[in-house]
Amino acid sequence: MSTRSETLIAWHSKNHGIEVLRNAVRLLKAKGHPIGKVIYLCQKAEPFTADAAWDGPRLDVRMLRIKDPSSHAEVYQAVSQEVLPDLEEEAQLNVNVSPGTPAMHCVWLLLHAGGAFPAGTRLWSSQREGRDGVVRIDPVEFPISTYLAEIREAASVRAPVAQYDPEAKSPARRRALEDLIRYAGVAGAPLLVLGERGTGKTRLVETLVASIKRRKAVVTVPCGALDTSLAESELFGHVKGAFTGAEAARKGLLGNAEGGILFLDEVQDLPIGVQRKMIRFLQDRRHRYRQVGGDKELSVDVEVVCASNLPISELSKRLAPDLFDRLSHLVVTLPPLRDCREDLQDDWARVWQELRVNTAVPSDAPNHRALVEAVAAHPLPGNLRDLQRLAVLITAWWHGRSDGDAVARAVAAWQAAECSAADTDGAHPWGKGSRRERIRHFQRGLALWAKEQYGTWNRAANALGCDERTLREDAGE
Repeated sequence: MSTRSETLIAWHSKNHGIEVLRNAVRLLKAKGHPIGKVIYLCQKAEPFTADAAWDGPRLDVRMLRIKDPSSHAEVYQAVSQEVLPDLEEEAQLNVNVSPGTPAMHCVWLLLHAGGAFPAGTRLWSSQREGRDGVVRIDPVEFPISTYLAEIREAASVRAPVAQYDPEAKSPARRRALEDLIRYAGVAGAPLLVLGERGTGKTRLVETLVASIKRRKAVVTVPCGALDTSLAESELFGHVKGAFTGAEAARKGLLGNAEGGILFLDEVQDLPIGVQRKMIRFLQDRRHRYRQVGGDKELSVDVEVVCASNLPISELSKRLAPDLFDRLSHLVVTLPPLRDCREDLQDDWARVWQELRVNTAVPSDAPNHRALVEAVAAHPLPGNLRDLQRLAVLITAWWHGRSDGDAVARAVAAWQAAECSAADTDGAHPWGKGSRRERIRHFQRGLALWAKEQYGTWNRAANALGCDERTLREDAGE
């Protein structure tokens, strides 16, 4: 039995609101769940009639912006954006799934299955037996767990580092994450993750991919940092006496990754000799290999994930052809932040939470108008690293100044650094990277400009002499 008050959340019951709520609180207390706070979700400003006075626990009435309570998508979006962020601090949450429309019932179950509620949240169903019968409340047994629940659970037990929301708002990021989730589920096949510097490749591998593959350990190998003369020994290990200085046997990074994931970061920097040895390792389903100086084949249970900041066309020129062939079956390209501007506000909030180590600065990410406009207009060539630099600058300017002045000075310094970088690379208006990436950047800009200029996608397509689908795809929709 609970010894402390708990929280109940429920929708307003249109015909019997106060009665349904009062019964739920009473019945939960009888079951050992004393309710000290009720979060009551409504669509109207006055959910209770004048003669229905509330004398129960503290009531927190929330008016949600929902036009159609039977729309699953609308209800899901409203609860996700307006309610869930405030539930993280609730120590013990109870959800009454009964009041409301069927769409509202469904949303509670979907969110629970997706791991969106705090750990230990309980679902309840309140029912009346017949029109004038006994009222009861029963636990809802709904043990279904989805990949979203696994990802969120894994993220909750790790350090609070900035991560992408698996339910991204931008079409480009959402497609990339869906592909990453799908491909990571293929056991035994190497996974290749591409993306510009700062797009979070390493974090996604160490969190989302590791969760899906159900591998706790990730052995990360920064391939560019491998000593060329000793790279083979560092990766595959060596036996005692294999070469001068090998006074003891070495297991190697591959052996250390037993039961986990071997993550080859910037795989294009692997020395050619190691690349050839990796070909043999990857084509063997048992993942057998020999240590340097060894005559015995070893086998290791490991999943291989590689990453590169090069586009696929350039990566193919840097890797041995046979190795590229084996790594290019499952390829995911993470889009840069400038192509995912619908997610920038959430990205900024997560980066701020990660880098906030001083309690003198606010817990919530600053969102002054000048900051929002600066981020929206910035090319973000460093992606998450640009947001990290902005967070650090704001922290540095915060002390002894008003929040508005601190943000203004930090934003000015941030923009000045970007302008300095532009002086050394005049290609910012055309994007960054390869010819193909710059063309893609131009196409997206043209599509968004045309939509704004002509008002609708259809009129924009007619003006440019193309079909609407092409423009939408160029814009990343």
